[in-house]
Amino acid sequence: MAIERALSVPRLGGPGELTVEDHERAAGLRKMRTLALSLLILATLTFLATHVFTDLSGVWGFVSRASEAAMIGAIADWFAVTALFRHPLGLPIPHTAIIPRKKDTLGASLSAFVATNFLHAEAVSTKIRSAQVSRRGGAWLSRAANRDLVVDRAAAGLEYVLDRINDESIVALTNNVIVPRLVATRKTPVLGQLLSQIVLDGAHHKLVDLVVAEAHTWLSDNPQVIDEIVHNRAPAWVPDFVNEQLAGRLQREVLGWIADVRDNPYHKARQALDAWLVDLSADLSSDTALADKAEVVVNDLLSQHGVVDSVLEVWGSLKHLLRQAIIDPQGEVRDRITDLIGEFAERLQTDTEFAARIDDRIATTAGDLAESFGPEIASVISDTIERWDAKEAADRIELYVGRDLQYIRINGTVIGALVGLAIHTVIVLLPG
Repeated sequence: MAIERALSVPRLGGPGELTVEDHERAAGLRKMRTLALSLLILATLTFLATHVFTDLSGVWGFVSRASEAAMIGAIADWFAVTALFRHPLGLPIPHTAIIPRKKDTLGASLSAFVATNFLHAEAVSTKIRSAQVSRRGGAWLSRAANRDLVVDRAAAGLEYVLDRINDESIVALTNNVIVPRLVATRKTPVLGQLLSQIVLDGAHHKLVDLVVAEAHTWLSDNPQVIDEIVHNRAPAWVPDFVNEQLAGRLQREVLGWIADVRDNPYHKARQALDAWLVDLSADLSSDTALADKAEVVVNDLLSQHGVVDSVLEVWGSLKHLLRQAIIDPQGEVRDRITDLIGEFAERLQTDTEFAARIDDRIATTAGDLAESFGPEIASVISDTIERWDAKEAADRIELYVGRDLQYIRINGTVIGALVGLAIHTVIVLLPG
């Protein structure tokens, strides 16, 4: 009949294609519509039957008045429910089809409601803390299959990234971004601070040990070097045996001095080197002529074409290393990562203080993000509804809430019948 739109549920196109759950909701909506309509038809038939086949006396008066009021309540509530989603009977009655007309306003209001009442720091952080994310995550990661899944997904993501970064991109990044940015930035203060920290930590001592030891070994294995220097620099009139004695003495002295530097960590030469490095770091950190010259030298080095080749070589080696270590199913690093994940999962389950700290950090971070970006996150609601067609929005909302709204029609029918019965009872009982 005209009062009831076709009982088929609207078909949502595009992103609103019906899912399995939507079909179940649609079936429930059809069922409740049928029940509400059946009660209206029953009330209507009862009302007509009592007027056609009875004189409305006695009990038939009560039945007639009850069915009349039930019919009125059912129609009124049908109008109220229908007016939310469309114009009743297709008539452009004012203040009907509320959702299609006000969908953008409703979407914005719903978005603001969610952002204000749900996406704030306290609500989000409290929910995450109560969810015990770390304990659940630890339990999930404790299973070997899940650990393998995490590593596989990470390796797949890494391979996806590596496959899409080609050499041309690295060259362009180096030439257009890295090198110009480094050239434009003053580097000597950073080099000076780095050098000062290296000297302070004594990190250069191992390098000095290596250089001195190699120098001693090399001079020991190549005595002819000093011989050639002495013979080439000595006057022609000096006898050869004198040159040989001088070269031998010189070699012993040099080797002795180098050995002394090698074996004595507090040698004056080492201390002098440390003092020179400290002075050099101070000069580099200050606005000095040496710093300016060093800046020019570094910029010249960065501008050389070989820098790009070096970056490409490093990138190629890094890619090869990552593929062998992580992407390769037999990679040793991959196995180690899996073991580390297992150890982390065990600690999440056994160390309650550690798990609580992790939960607190996650909750605090999520709360801060929700507080900062809550309106933007909630705007997904308003933006999505705004993109919907007005009819599509009404149909989708009706699909989700329409089944419960049919109870309004059913209750209106039942309550109307009871009210009509009560009114007729009062009328009958009144004197006169």
